Amino acid sequence: MSFTSIVMSYKENCKAEGEIMTKFKIARGYYSNKHSQKDIAVKIGCHKNTINKIIKLCRERGPDDEMWAYLKEKILISEDKLNSVFSFLKGESRRPNKCQLGFKEDSREEKLVIEKFNDCKYGYKRMFRHLKKQGYDVQSTYTLGNIKGVYRRNKFKVRKFRSANGERRALYDYDLIAAFEYLQYDTKEIADMHALPAHIYAKFKNGKKLPGYQWTIIDAKTKIRFLAWSHTRSSLFGVRFLEYVIYWLRSHGIDTKINIQMDMGFEFYSGSKRKQKKWNNHFSKLNAYVYDTEGAKWKQNLVERSHRTDDEEFYCPRGSMMNTKDEFFLEAQFWIIYYNSRSHSGIGMNGLSPKQKLEKLGIINADKICNFPCLILDDFFKPFQSFFNIEISQEKLPLKSQNVLTPYLLVDNSNNLC
Repeated sequence: MSFTSIVMSYKENCKAEGEIMTKFKIARGYYSNKHSQKDIAVKIGCHKNTINKIIKLCRERGPDDEMWAYLKEKILISEDKLNSVFSFLKGESRRPNKCQLGFKEDSREEKLVIEKFNDCKYGYKRMFRHLKKQGYDVQSTYTLGNIKGVYRRNKFKVRKFRSANGERRALYDYDLIAAFEYLQYDTKEIADMHALPAHIYAKFKNGKKLPGYQWTIIDAKTKIRFLAWSHTRSSLFGVRFLEYVIYWLRSHGIDTKINIQMDMGFEFYSGSKRKQKKWNNHFSKLNAYVYDTEGAKWKQNLVERSHRTDDEEFYCPRGSMMNTKDEFFLEAQFWIIYYNSRSHSGIGMNGLSPKQKLEKLGIINADKICNFPCLILDDFFKPFQSFFNIEISQEKLPLKSQNVLTPYLLVDNSNNLC
């Protein structure tokens, strides 16, 4: 028996025959068959230092040791005898002698992590970011390793949704698309009994002072969001808010063709190909194109996921402070600015905030783009319908006003989009 009987690589043979048997064959090949250490290393695919360490362990044994009879002579040896005589060849475990998983059991820190997990069901990485935003000491106390240890000890698992074959399929090629090249557009009814506490749900459901709907446009590349609110849903708001956002981007130097995806809701064009054509004839002047999901709700993944963030980080914690229209307006404006400045774990974001991602792409006025104004659509657009004379030609409007918003605040009777 010599190392020539090792037909697999060193590591694979250790798994198949055991570490002691593999090393015994190597030592016998060196002492009995007079093979060089380099030849043995090349033959079994390991580093020569591994062979040298085995030979060195054997040389350290005394000349009268029983093992020499088996190494220098081709004497058969039983498995029990092998494990007894050559036990010194077995490597020491690299496992730490003392390895504590996270905090001490039942400590105050561990109870805090468990409590927050039960409330939020976050993964350990998101829990780390959450505690960091809450002001906890993540440098020395609530480190990522400590939080992960608590999760492992308590066997916390986060529910994941995966495809049938386990692959993760991205909706966009995030490396190739440009900022604001692809937008997702959707509305959300704020009063959702599956997401909000009872008292906050009742406040938005029955209160007349607070808006009932949120309008969201999110950029696929940078995850920047543009938000507005309204008391009612209508296609008038659907058109005008989208116009406002496009003009906002154009006024800040964004000249990329913009592709906007939306669902088949009545606040848009209800999936009608005839209305879609009218919308595209209108928005083609702004180098923009609209299309719908054709009923595939998963295609709205980014905007739908952001609605969950709205519930968890805006309406639930701040809803009790919104009792008047002014209070809501103030909270909503801060929320727009905060969301565009918070870290994001989406594909291609690498923990950057939307604003940081935009700056990394070379957009010099990223801060101005992210500071989008809070809009209550009922108060913003409807008054212009009665205030301005609708019969004024759109061509003459720039002569009467230098306001950059004027051209798209009016209803264009030549294109009945609503």
